[in-house]
Amino acid sequence: MTQLMRRVVTKYWWQLELLSFVVLSLIWILPWGFSGKIYLGDDLGFHLNRIQGLAKDIQLSGNWWQIPAVSTAAFSGWGYPINLFYPAAALLPAAWLQTIASGVGGYYVFLVLLNVLTLWVAATVAARLLPSRSQAFLAAVIYGFAQYRFLDFFVRGSLAEGIVFAFLPLIFYGVYSIAAGDYHKWPWLAVGMALIALTHVISLVLSSVGVVIMLSLWGLRRKELRARGLRFGAAAGLAVFLSLSFLGPLVVQLRHVGKLGIAQYTLADSATHLGDLLWNSLNDAVASNAINFGVLLLVTSVLAIIVWRQLRPFDHYCLVLGGIFVFLATNLFPWPLFQGLLGTIQFPWRFLALADFPLALVGARAVMVIARAKTFQRALIVVPVVTAIAVGLSFSASTALYRSVGPNNAKVVTNATYLANATQDTTTDYVAQRGLVSMAAVRTHSIPVMNTQPNGQQPASLQQLAVRPVTNGLVYTLKSTTAQEIKLPQLDYYGYHVFVNGREQMPRLDSNGVVHIHVNAGTSQIRYVYQRTTVQYLTSGLTWLAWLSFIGIGCWRWLQRQRRLTAET
Repeated sequence: MTQLMRRVVTKYWWQLELLSFVVLSLIWILPWGFSGKIYLGDDLGFHLNRIQGLAKDIQLSGNWWQIPAVSTAAFSGWGYPINLFYPAAALLPAAWLQTIASGVGGYYVFLVLLNVLTLWVAATVAARLLPSRSQAFLAAVIYGFAQYRFLDFFVRGSLAEGIVFAFLPLIFYGVYSIAAGDYHKWPWLAVGMALIALTHVISLVLSSVGVVIMLSLWGLRRKELRARGLRFGAAAGLAVFLSLSFLGPLVVQLRHVGKLGIAQYTLADSATHLGDLLWNSLNDAVASNAINFGVLLLVTSVLAIIVWRQLRPFDHYCLVLGGIFVFLATNLFPWPLFQGLLGTIQFPWRFLALADFPLALVGARAVMVIARAKTFQRALIVVPVVTAIAVGLSFSASTALYRSVGPNNAKVVTNATYLANATQDTTTDYVAQRGLVSMAAVRTHSIPVMNTQPNGQQPASLQQLAVRPVTNGLVYTLKSTTAQEIKLPQLDYYGYHVFVNGREQMPRLDSNGVVHIHVNAGTSQIRYVYQRTTVQYLTSGLTWLAWLSFIGIGCWRWLQRQRRLTAET
């Protein structure tokens, strides 16, 4: 019987693994997903607005692949150019799903698919680093059901940071390959960094720091040092080109807009206390002010320390590396010295995301060593038991959150309230500080309101007949009794153009960055639209060329290997 099971598992491993990941991902969203409810965590309203804006713009333009710069169907509909500052590529699948299955259901389908992807990537990478596929499967489960990742998705509502977990194993594997393994695998570092750059900029900064720490801790092998150094440089260069379509326009926009309204935090104050971190981890706390990495990773890390002498040097590296990232999450690190350099990360405990994968690798190894799971029969018992524990802890945390929130909490979103929550976010992070004073009037979409006189009266000479969204902009129909200069309920960003009755007009900007134009007496149609810039065309072309070349060369090399293997057999 055991031999039969071994043959079945060996022959159908990837199918069984994928099926397991699907089942585990369905359990992961319990009980929220099957109750038709979403807990509106700290940042989730912001991300739902991003998804809804993409979905409506896809329906408006009919282009399922083009990411619009401006959101005209969300964020109160004023034409927020969110996608110029916050990468949206990773949210396209979520937007596509919203066009098919709108509301809560479409969101949870996206989460399930994303979780399957994360588990599969983690297992695939772990299989190249650990002695057996059973250990790789277990490491992927420990990673995918880590408490900090759960907090990102279900408590903090940090969707973009949660998506990044799917790409962090690629970075770890790329750094390992360059520093100590087969340096010909260096492209994985470039791909991982590029995908993170196209998902979440703060995570890109964190990952860059992580890469430096990982390389420093490994130390490049003296053997073939020059070749490894060159591969690292190539990985950095390729990562830039693969993500240049977003990073290039972002730099241009930041220089044009100036200082933004993003909240600033003092790293020393926002870092967690080590005692609180450990206590909250022991309790698997489910509050956004109780950041932790969970009892599972804490216990498996302790087990790794206990069996330290039975572990490989690679396992030691993973444990030490994870410990360093946990240390960086706390106020024990001298963060005041790095406020100017790394202030953009806002919260040092975000380094826990980088700690999860190496701790999951060494945790899986430690469990198998302690359980003496050296045989197939033993692994067949240990892996399902530990998987059940990991899933059970996550389900327990989710259930605790579900019960603590209650059904009538204002932060619980249902299909009936989904659209309101996914379109009315009032975030002003990417509004220039000088323009914040005008935002209340801008959100009205009303030209008469925007031109309210000092006495509080709206001008009788202006009558707004209509306003409608178009791809990357808004169209106003206005009736004026006299020729005059007016203010539009719009703020200036690089790439915006104004057309009055079909003729482009150079607007005047006031001290708040509000757009002023001239209209003649009579009815005017005013189009305020964003048009792709020269920088966007150039960087997009370079990024597409880089991706196509990378994929093409990869496919060619794979075919060459297959032909060699066929010839040898």
